[in-house]
Amino acid sequence: MKKLLMAMAAGTLTLGLAACGETAEPTEGTPEDKQSDLTAEEVYEKALTASQEMKSTEVALEMDQKISIPSQEVEMNTNTNLDMEMTLDPMALHQKGTMAMSAAGGEEMSMEIEAYMTEDGTMYLLDPQAGQWMKMTGAIPELDQLTQNQPDPSEQLEQLQEYAKDMKFEQNENEYILKLTADGEKFNDLIKQTLQEQLPPEALEQMGEEEQNALENMSINELEYEMYVDKETFNMTAMNMVMAMTMEEQGEELNIDMDSKTTYSNINGIEKIEIPQEIIDSAVELPQQ
Repeated sequence: MKKLLMAMAAGTLTLGLAACGETAEPTEGTPEDKQSDLTAEEVYEKALTASQEMKSTEVALEMDQKISIPSQEVEMNTNTNLDMEMTLDPMALHQKGTMAMSAAGGEEMSMEIEAYMTEDGTMYLLDPQAGQWMKMTGAIPELDQLTQNQPDPSEQLEQLQEYAKDMKFEQNENEYILKLTADGEKFNDLIKQTLQEQLPPEALEQMGEEEQNALENMSINELEYEMYVDKETFNMTAMNMVMAMTMEEQGEELNIDMDSKTTYSNINGIEKIEIPQEIIDSAVELPQQ
């Protein structure tokens, strides 16, 4: 998972390196004595080093997602808010939050989310309706293989540069800001190739014909990133993403619009994720899939 986060952060950074030799444009109100002469390429290298040294972090995620099927006049909106603590090597986490869902013309439904994942991949999930904790052993059998298959971020640089259509490299008093719009049409092939390379072989084999066709017929229409990097530590402090994509399945067109905002804090400040003993004692074990 550490490799996964590194690849995510570094991959986003490399997308913005079409202007790698430029220094950051100061935003309005940035004091002159706080302005940096580092180039995007230099910030990338330092941020990559910082990501390799990351051992733990707290994450706050807010995501709005809309799924629509135009031919059926179906629309589903989902708002997710999650706070997460995680250690990266070995991987363990605790997440807690809410998910609200509503359909066009229907009532909104909301549910509480809470889960733990231990270093060996065991999951503890709260059933909010029953107030019961459930335990799933070996719930993520492909996790280790998935993280091992992450690409070397340095190898992505040349591959990803051509997909940046519009890139801005800015700075404020405390952060570097990378903003880019990726060319959706050209980016489609890269996304499909990356998914096929990074998904474990078992996961690909288990995908049905419909799922494989949906992946093949996926089209990314819009992709925008904003990434914030701390000027002193070069840790990523925030990443915002807007994405619009279309999938076709059984002749039906499915539109997915996503707007996510993620912030990172307390980096390397978490020693260990502790699961309360009462949760361990009361959890009902579910059969393995």
